[in-house]
Amino acid sequence: MTDQELCRLIRQDASAGLAAAIDLYGGIVKAMLYRILGNRTQDIEDCIGTVFCRLWQNISTIDPNNGSLKAWLCRVARNLALDLLRGEHEQLLPLEEEMLGLTDDLADQAARRLNAKLVQHTVDSMDEPDRTIFIRRYFYLERVRPIAQALGLSEKSVERRLSRGRERLRGELIEKGVIWP
Repeated sequence: MTDQELCRLIRQDASAGLAAAIDLYGGIVKAMLYRILGNRTQDIEDCIGTVFCRLWQNISTIDPNNGSLKAWLCRVARNLALDLLRGEHEQLLPLEEEMLGLTDDLADQAARRLNAKLVQHTVDSMDEPDRTIFIRRYFYLERVRPIAQALGLSEKSVERRLSRGRERLRGELIEKGVIWP
């Protein structure tokens, strides 16, 4: 798949496009992060999530004709890792298995893709403004205060909606047999 086709796929179907991007470039991004961060597994996983989140956030401005997508992803990964080491990074906010009470190792990529689809389906089925809050917090990595201000809600209300959203997501993953209570 060419970078142009991959960018087009991400624009048309973010889930499928990002899964394809991770399949194509996830290894090189992880290798770049490993060279800089060493054996800091959790930081590497957080950075990988942030790299591909940034790809999704910036896909409308990325032109694969002006440089390779691989180079863009590696540059973002490198900068994130260096910022992390400098202590100047923004807070990485991955939607971690631990936040949902998951204890199983979901390292198998096929299981991760299935889990991502289940998460996407659950988020898509949320009512507004819960869906918007969840997406802005966990996909756009926005902080609670700006989300609350943008939606005219209190910070406590946003936090409660996020908590309920995580519980709903956890419940659906348990129901689908992905995690055990």
